[in-house]
This record gives sequence, C-alpha cells and structure tokens, in this order.
Amino acid sequence: MMGTRQSIGQISMFDTASDFIENTARQNAHLTYKYNTSMGRHGWLRLTPAYSVRMVESVLSELKYKPNCVLEPFSGTGTTELVCADRGIMSVAYDINPFLAWFAGVKTRVYDISIPYALRSKATEIVNSLNEFAPVPYPPIAHIERWWGQGQLSFLSKLKTGIWSVRNADVRDLLKVAFCRILISISNAAFDHVSTSFNDDKSEAVFDEAATKQRFIEICFSMAETLQVQPSAAVRIYNADSTALKEDGIRFDTVITSPPYPNRISYIRELRPYMYWLDYLSSADEASDLDWATIGGTWGTATSRLSSWKAKTEAIPSYILETADRIAEADNKSAGLMANYVLKYFDDMALHFQTVFRHIASGGTVHYIVGNSNFYGNTVPSERAYADMLHSAGFVDAQYRVVRKRNCNKALYEYLISAKKP
Repeated sequence: MMGTRQSIGQISMFDTASDFIENTARQNAHLTYKYNTSMGRHGWLRLTPAYSVRMVESVLSELKYKPNCVLEPFSGTGTTELVCADRGIMSVAYDINPFLAWFAGVKTRVYDISIPYALRSKATEIVNSLNEFAPVPYPPIAHIERWWGQGQLSFLSKLKTGIWSVRNADVRDLLKVAFCRILISISNAAFDHVSTSFNDDKSEAVFDEAATKQRFIEICFSMAETLQVQPSAAVRIYNADSTALKEDGIRFDTVITSPPYPNRISYIRELRPYMYWLDYLSSADEASDLDWATIGGTWGTATSRLSSWKAKTEAIPSYILETADRIAEADNKSAGLMANYVLKYFDDMALHFQTVFRHIASGGTVHYIVGNSNFYGNTVPSERAYADMLHSAGFVDAQYRVVRKRNCNKALYEYLISAKKP
C-alpha cells in the first residue's frame, strides 16, 4: 500500500494554552443543527449531522474576498446554499442522495408571493377533509409497526393521498416537507444513538389525531411565514456523486462543506422514514446500494462489500494505512471490515479532492468541516489526513483548527480544514 509525505496540517494557534483548552472543551451546540431550528427555512427539517448556519457564516466572514460561486459538494439539507443565497452569492451543490437533493431544492427555491397563502389554505383544506381521502399502501419499511401504530399509519396514509393530489408543484413540495416533519414527530423512533431506538412502551391509545392535525397545520403556517424572505442569488443542485463533478462549464472559487465523518454512521438511518414515505426508496437493497455509494456510509448489507473493496488511488497517507492495520488487528470480528471502511473513506475523499482541484478557479479556497473518529481505541486523524490529501491533490497552505468538542466522552473533535489552489 502506498503512503504520502509527512503531515503538513497545523492546528491554528490560540492566544494562550488556556484559550485552547477552553475552546476545545466546549461542545458549542450553536455550531450544530440545533442552532438552525429557529432560523427560518433552516429549521424546516432536522438532520442530526447537519452543521450550523453560524459555521457557514463564520467561514464566509473570514474570507478575504467575496465568492463569485460557492460549491457545496455534500449538500445535505442545503445549509451552505441557503446562507449563500441569502447573502447574494451564487452556489452549486451536489448530493448523491435524491431525497436530500430534492429537499435542498425546495428549501432554497424562490416562491411566488401567492404561495404562503396557498400553503396555509391547502393544509387546512386537506386536514378538514382527511377522512375523504383513500389511504395509500404503507411503505415497505421493515417492522413498520415499531415505527407507528395503526392509528398513526392510517392518519399518514390518508394525509399522503391528500398532499399528493395537490396540483401546484410548489405547494405540494412544501406540504411534503411538512409531512416529513409530522411523520417523524408521531413515530416511536429516536435517533439519539448510532442505532435507531424505539419506544416500545408507547401505546396506541396515546395517539391524538385531533392534536396531530392541529400540529400539521401549525407546521405549515410556520413554514409559510419563513417564505416571506426570499433567496437573492441562484442555486443549482445536482443529484450526483461529488467524486466526479459534472463537466458542464460551472466554475466556482470557493468550497464550503461538511462531508460525512469517518465513523460509519449511515445518513440513510435517519433519512429512511422520509425516503420510504416519499417514494425515494422501495427496498432495503436500494438503501444499501445508496449507502455504499455515499462517502462514509456502509451500513447493513453494504458492509459486506468491504471485504472485496480495492483502493482507486495512491493518495491515502501512510499513517492512515498504519492506523487501518492496527484496527484490523483488534480483537473484534468486524475489525478487518472496519479497517477497510477507513481506507475506503479516505480513498473516496482523495478522489473528491482531485476533482475539486481540477474544477476550482485559481486562487480559490476550500473549507471542510469534519470530525475525527476512533475504532477499537485507534484514533483516525481526519483533520491531518484531509490537510495532507488536499496538498497531494495540488492545494497549498493547508491547515486545520479545532471548531468544537463533540458530544461524547472520547477525545473526538470537529475541525475546520482549509486550503488554497495556487
């Protein structure tokens, strides 16, 4: 296996050692998705791995130039694009997940002045006529009865019929977002751990349909209020792979993004109920295929493919190769697969850095927010590897600094890694 030169990344200095300790000890919730919940359109739909509006604003404020076009290659919920659009900065975004590409498009869309009223009107009309809609078949989610009781399922299936019957595409899309909000709020699922957990004690008797109808209307009315502020710059979003950017003449001079972390947590896990109900998934195999294609996501049956995986680049740093060897030697039946997972993650990111370098304008800068990880007591230094691989791809002045301590007991942190194309 081929390695690279020694690390060039450096942690940015704080004024004093105590400043560094104080900064890194903070979990800084305002730099996570939690801050976004009260920020207009940014609060439309929760996604735990999403990063904060404040993070994007901070990066933009530190730039010594105003970007002509920002690339967000791991779009997620569209945070970067919407912040840029609100500042009058054009952006282009990629996400390999079709649901996320759709959602970011809805979130950053410019709407006619009639749409807020139409959204409120249709939401009220559908809820008041709910029993007139024929229920659709339930989505093929394994053990769906653990997610929702019969009352909740009946409610959601009729609500879906009502929403899908709306002719105005803008209103229909907004109602679909509200549908996602309500379906997860009445589910028995929790996403506060790597594995989805369920409240098995939740009784069917606790489902209050009248209260749920009212909550759906409130969500729609709240979303309508956020439509009063319209984006002021163009956003183009592609459902595509960020390791092979499109050759369509798009030129960008800045990258601001937060890729998946090398922690083997699947984004499909949290998105799965939305994707099944909105018809973006119809089987577990489709979910596994998408997980395999996503950087950092190999959950479920996709994991078995790691045993035969081969690297496509020679850009993985030597210390990552050594770390993977130590992971493989751990006393765990999955140790070998996890070692290959780490290597695949950084191999995929190397491909991404290479395609970004080819497309970004000279003098442009890239900014990645990512966390380190730990497997069987072996720390994977993502920040150092990112800096080194960016340098290998052709970038200069690669450096990193701690952004916050993550919400766990281990020494895991979030970093901002930046570099420049000469």
